[in-house]
Amino acid sequence: MDQKQIFSKCKELGCCDACGLRYLGIRNPKAYENAKEFALKFQDKPVATDGASSSTEKEAVETNNTTVSNGDSPPNKKHKGNPCVTCLGLLQEEVWPECNKKVKELLDKKRYECTTFACALSAPIVTILRERVVSLRLSDACKDYDAKVLTPLKEAWKWSFGTQLATYVGINLDAGHLSPLLVTLHMEYPDDLQELEVLKTLSPTLFESRSQQRKRFTVEFTRRSVEQALEGVTLEALEALPGRGEGIMAVGGRVECVSVGCTHAPAYVGGRYIKLSRELPQTPWIINGRRMMESSVQEIIFEPLAKAYGMSLADSEHRLKFMAAGREDVDVRCLGDGRPFAIEVTDPNRQLSADELNNICEEISKSGLVIVKLMVPVTKEDLTDLKKAEETKRKTYEALCIKLAHSEYETDLDPSAPVTVTDEDIRRLNTFRNTPAEHSARIVFTQRTPIRVLHRRPLLVRTRCIYELHAEKVPEHPRLLCIRLVSMAGAYIKELVHGECGRTAPALRESARAPIDLLALDVSAVLAVWPPTTRLH
Repeated sequence: MDQKQIFSKCKELGCCDACGLRYLGIRNPKAYENAKEFALKFQDKPVATDGASSSTEKEAVETNNTTVSNGDSPPNKKHKGNPCVTCLGLLQEEVWPECNKKVKELLDKKRYECTTFACALSAPIVTILRERVVSLRLSDACKDYDAKVLTPLKEAWKWSFGTQLATYVGINLDAGHLSPLLVTLHMEYPDDLQELEVLKTLSPTLFESRSQQRKRFTVEFTRRSVEQALEGVTLEALEALPGRGEGIMAVGGRVECVSVGCTHAPAYVGGRYIKLSRELPQTPWIINGRRMMESSVQEIIFEPLAKAYGMSLADSEHRLKFMAAGREDVDVRCLGDGRPFAIEVTDPNRQLSADELNNICEEISKSGLVIVKLMVPVTKEDLTDLKKAEETKRKTYEALCIKLAHSEYETDLDPSAPVTVTDEDIRRLNTFRNTPAEHSARIVFTQRTPIRVLHRRPLLVRTRCIYELHAEKVPEHPRLLCIRLVSMAGAYIKELVHGECGRTAPALRESARAPIDLLALDVSAVLAVWPPTTRLH
């Protein structure tokens, strides 16, 4: 492959130096940092670096250039510093100052504390069509040319524009999978859609099908559809299109940076919350647009966290995501070490220090409703453990129950006699077992989805286990008893006590052979390792 011949042809067609290197298959990042200098080795004589290679060639290109999408368009008027016919200016320095300015303004506004960044490009789709035309012309002029060697536009852009942008903003350029900060530039070309119209003639069936499926294909031209339309296309087929001139496609102007986006990879913090109130849901409780409680565990935790990140209340609603290993009912306290939780922080401008996280815990605890003793950074991978804990953890409960009537075996009592919890009631509960002695669980029961949660959970029948159970009388309260039990995840303890009219069986009231109901319930322990102990040192 004669590299000088190929490069010369690229210049003749109107390519910039950087695109000339791309068609040669140059993949050395250093080459694109100063494409003009690197390109000298492929030139036999001085060549213009932005557009046609000589005045004669330039005149020829100006005469022959016509727009591929519109046969009535006049020849493109060339001007000083012609846009490249392939990249449309993306790899040319004339476009970069405005891009640099917009990126720096946004970075200054968002104030990221990050030493590296990665950059991404949203390029005009028509560059795919233009690359194919140039590749076909090179193959026609240079018989041994291999179009597969083409260096991707986005790679060359990163190596050229990205490198100088790093110097301009004072942050090191890094790979996207390494740096948490991503800067995305959205570039548009004024004649993008107009030039792509030619593809409807080239591949009418494809675009007729897309037009008929507007619900599925909301955009007429996508990168995928353009690539499909160009599969197997020949130079002869392109030149036979209506309005297609002999020269390379005319350029309707340079690309422009229409918007810049900056986003930082999410940050994650984890901890455990203790819930002291019986009038506090885990997350905001809204029914038909009406708030049912003044606050929630989530909101109490979010408030000081959002303040530390400089977020407004409105921002925190969509930039903070609360996750927990299960949830307790609004009227159930969560005591002991608390329930594991994590928070995802979208687009954080920095990582909070250990002291800041400790201060946040103190602010949360001042509410008197929720206590968080510790909050530490965790990783996205750690969230897998939190999700597993939700499904596999064991929980310890304390249930305050009341005996509603005499036991079935108390047949010798006067019906009007006071109802009391008897030693026999306690014995029956403490010895009840419906599994073999070698089984890890004492009680295996089935439960239909409780009626009280059917509005948000599907109606299913599930099997759950109780591993430990101990009942005892409550001193000075003859009708009350306290039941402590250890259950598997997903067990509905309220229904386990009273049975919900047989929807949960066997219920504890059946094992005691006495009608009992639940007055108050506490989660006294959630048996899961969280946050990850490696984060605590």
